[in-house]
Amino acid sequence: MRALALHGHFYQPPREHPWLGVVEPEPSAAPYRDWNARITAECYLPNAAARILDGAGRLAALVNNYEWTSFDVGPTLLGWLAGQAPEVIAALRRAEAASRARTGHGSAWAQAYGHAILPLSTPRDVRTQVHWGRRDFEHRFGRPPDGMWLPEMAVDLPSLAALAEAGIGLTLLAPHQARRVRPLGAGDDAWTRVTPATLDTRRLYRCRLPGGGAVDVVFRDAGISHDIAFGGLLGDGAGLVARLRAALADAPDGSILATAVDGETYGHHHRFGEMALAFALRALVADRGLSLVGPAAFRAAHPAADEVEIAERTSWSCPHGVERWRADCGCRVDGPAEWTQAWRAPLRAAIDWLRDELAPLYEARAGEVLRDPWGARDRWVECLIDPARTDTFLAAEARTALSPPAAVHARRALELARHALFMQTSCGWFFDELTGIEPVQVLRYAARAVELAGAFGARLEDDLCARLEPAHSNLPGRESGADLYRRAARGQGASPARVAATAAILRLLEREAPLPGYDVRFDATATDGVVGEVEVRERSTGAAAVVRVVAERDPAGLPVARVGEAPFRVGDLFGVQKERLLDWLGREAAATVEDAGRTALARVRPILDIVLGEEGALPPELAELLGWEGARAIVAALEDGSEPLGALVAGARAVRRRGARFPGEWLAGRIARALEERLRGLPATAAEALALLDLADAAGVRLDLGPAQVIAFAWLRAAAAAERDAPPLPALATRLALAPEDA
Repeated sequence: MRALALHGHFYQPPREHPWLGVVEPEPSAAPYRDWNARITAECYLPNAAARILDGAGRLAALVNNYEWTSFDVGPTLLGWLAGQAPEVIAALRRAEAASRARTGHGSAWAQAYGHAILPLSTPRDVRTQVHWGRRDFEHRFGRPPDGMWLPEMAVDLPSLAALAEAGIGLTLLAPHQARRVRPLGAGDDAWTRVTPATLDTRRLYRCRLPGGGAVDVVFRDAGISHDIAFGGLLGDGAGLVARLRAALADAPDGSILATAVDGETYGHHHRFGEMALAFALRALVADRGLSLVGPAAFRAAHPAADEVEIAERTSWSCPHGVERWRADCGCRVDGPAEWTQAWRAPLRAAIDWLRDELAPLYEARAGEVLRDPWGARDRWVECLIDPARTDTFLAAEARTALSPPAAVHARRALELARHALFMQTSCGWFFDELTGIEPVQVLRYAARAVELAGAFGARLEDDLCARLEPAHSNLPGRESGADLYRRAARGQGASPARVAATAAILRLLEREAPLPGYDVRFDATATDGVVGEVEVRERSTGAAAVVRVVAERDPAGLPVARVGEAPFRVGDLFGVQKERLLDWLGREAAATVEDAGRTALARVRPILDIVLGEEGALPPELAELLGWEGARAIVAALEDGSEPLGALVAGARAVRRRGARFPGEWLAGRIARALEERLRGLPATAAEALALLDLADAAGVRLDLGPAQVIAFAWLRAAAAAERDAPPLPALATRLALAPEDA
C-alpha cells in the first residue's frame, strides 16, 4: 500500500469572555459577529459539503472533505461548534464513522486541550492538557484517540511521555524535528544523523521514551505542506493531484506521504480552497495505486521498523525552536518591518510567574475541601464537558459533605486552575502586536485567575503588572503590558458592582435581558430612581453578592447607575449587552423610519399615481421609499403566508416598473432563507421554491444560492429517478445549477 494522509489541524483559541463564558462581538471579524462565526462560514461548514462543478459550472458532486482526510479539532472550538454550528459536529462524526467503516480506523485525532506550548509548560500542566484533550475527544467521538496533535508541533520527551501515559501512541512532526534514526532494535552505533533533506518521511518511526513507553511519529512532507498552506497549490485541484502523485510515483509499497497544514487553509486562508481539496480527493480516491488513509490505518498495516531521536523543544512554525512563544526571535506574521516582538519575553515571564504562584495556592486552598486537588483538576474536565455534573462531581471529590460556602470555595479553586491553564494559550505570543485580540485574551484569563486568587487572600495583581510593564505595544502611544492589562483585561472584568449596575441601566431603559454567566435579582421594592438591593450570583462558582445600586437619568436623559461612589454609564455595558441594546435600538429606529415613510407615501401617493402612471422615473428619495415599502411587504407575506407567491412576483415586477429600488442585500437574505426552508420540504415544495427564484429575479436581487444548492443536491442525489424527474424538479435543478453525477 502506498498511503496518502492529508491532515488538517483545525483550531481556534478559546475566545469566551472569562467571566461571562460566551464569545463577545469581535468587530475585526466583520461582516461576521465574531471570528469563530466567520471561519465557520468560510471553512468549517464548506469542508463538510465541498462542491465539485462540472464543465458548465453546475454543481456535480459534494464531498465531505473530513471523510477522506485526517483531522484534529481543538476542544475549545468543538465546544463552541456544538452550541453554534452543530451541523459541523455532525459532519465530523459522519466522516469519522465512514473512515472506520472503510479502513478500520477513524479519521479524527485529539488535541492537547488549551493549545499551550507543552515544552514551556510544567509537567503537571502537560499531563492535564493531554488528559483533558483525550477525555474531550472521547466525549465527541465515542472512542479513545489513536493520535494527538501537539500544539504548534512543539515537542519534547516529557510531552511525548504524557501522550504515552494517556494511551496515545501517534503524533505528527516536521522533518527538522528529527535528529537521528536507526533500525528498531539496533545498537547505538547504528544511529544516523538526519537533516530535513535526508530524512525519509515516507515511513513510520518509533520514539522510545526514558523509563519505557514509546510514541510513533509520522513526519509531514514539508515542501508539499508549505506549498498547500502558503504557495499556489490550492489554486488548481488538478495541480494538487499531480504534485501528490509525483511525490509517491517512485515510492515502494508500504510508503506514506503525509501533509499537515492548518485546516483553516481550506477556505479561510485560501478562498475556495475546500473546492480544490475536494477535487483532489475525488481524483485520488479513484487512483488504484494510492490509498487515502489516516496514519493509524497505515500503522496497522505497516508498523514502525525504525526508531527516531527527536530534536527537543522544536516546533513546526519557528525555526528557532520554541522561541516564538517567549522571545523576539524574528518570527512574525505580516506586521510592519519596524515592529518588534520584544513584548513576548516579558509577557511570557509574567504569565509563567503567575502560573507558578497560583499552583501552590491552588494546591493548598483546594486541599482544604478536596481530597485530591490535582487529581480533581484532571477530572474537572467532566464538568467542562457537561456542567450539569458539577454537584455530583464535587460530592465525589470532597473531603467531607460540602456546605454551600465550601462548595463555592471548591468551585472557585477549580475555576482558578482552569484559567491558569487557559492563560498559557499559544496564540497570545504567535502574532506581531501586543494589543491584538489574542494577547488580550491571554491577559483576560490571567486577570480572572488573579481575581479568583484574591478570594483566597492572595494579592498578585501589582506584582503581575510590574512584570508586564516592560512589554510595549508597537502602536502609537506604546501602551505597556501593565496598562493593557488594566484597560483591556481587568477593566473588562465582571465585578458584582458592574454586573448589578449594567443590569440597572438596562432596567432603566426598559430593556432588561439576562447576562450570560450571572443571575441578577432586583429587590422587590426597586423603582426607576433608587434601585435598591441587587443580588448577583456567579454561575461558574455559585458565589453571590448583594449590591446597592442607585440608577437615574443624567441631565441629558442618559441612564447612570452608581454603586457607592463609582458611576457606571451605557459605555460600561458588556459587549453582549451592547449588542442586544443596539439590536433593540435598530429595530425601533427602523420601525420609526418605516412609519414615517409609510405616512409620507400615503400623503403623496394620490398625486404620484396621477403624475407617474404605471411607469416613469422616480426621484431617488421616492425610489428608495417605495423599494423599502415593497420589500417589507414581500417579507411580511413570506412570513405569514398571506399572499400567493405568484402575486408577490407580480407585485415585485410592478414596483420595479415604477422605478423603485429594492434594498438588495436585505431582501436577498430573507428570500434566500425562505428558499432554503422550502427546499427542506422537497419534493412537495418544488413549485414554491421555483416561485421564490422567480421572486428574486422580479425584485432584481441576487441570492447566495450556496446553502440552497447543498440542500436540494442532497435530496436529488437520494431521490428515486421517477421522483427526481417529475415536474417541476428538472426545472428547479436547472435554475439551481445542479447536475448530480449519480442522479
